[in-house]
Amino acid sequence: MSYNFWTGSKVRLRAIEQKDFDAIMASNEEPDTELDRYEDQIHFPISREKNRDRLQALATRERTDDTYFWIIEDLQGEKVGYFATFDCDARNGVFKYAVIILRLHWGKGYARDAIRVVFRYYFRELRYQKVVALVYSFNERSIRLHQGLGFQLEGRARRMVYTNGKFYDELTFGLTCEEFDQVDPPSCLDDIPGESHD
Repeated sequence: MSYNFWTGSKVRLRAIEQKDFDAIMASNEEPDTELDRYEDQIHFPISREKNRDRLQALATRERTDDTYFWIIEDLQGEKVGYFATFDCDARNGVFKYAVIILRLHWGKGYARDAIRVVFRYYFRELRYQKVVALVYSFNERSIRLHQGLGFQLEGRARRMVYTNGKFYDELTFGLTCEEFDQVDPPSCLDDIPGESHD
């Protein structure tokens, strides 16, 4: 049995590939339409060519820190979302992240599974000690997700975004590596399928 660190129980995370550019160019849909209500504003339409350029820049960016962008697939290989880490401060061991699951795939546990895979890497391989998530107060699904993963509400910046005719707060959630271990206990290396430790 082969072992791939970037595969969880429901999803697999991978780098951007040519097939992602091709899918955007072949699509008749605006790529970000289904996500607009969970962003800080409704954006002007973006051409498929421009979106392809953005993905191309992400795919070819020279890494200078631990910032990264993944495509999230289900275990059958269908793209279900995106994951990004950013503001990675290795000196203090703190990073931020964002996860987006396409609306068609909501409620299947894909976000939670992807989060666990990435956090295992950042906490247990790169030695980060804390992750921070910024969530807008209208995004109740994201608030519940973070609370369920053990995140603590650390701050509320009032009236930070204006969208849909209202002002909304920005919530700051934090999770330490020890708190993550409570919801996702580290496994022994001897338990990894297909690995030999003689």
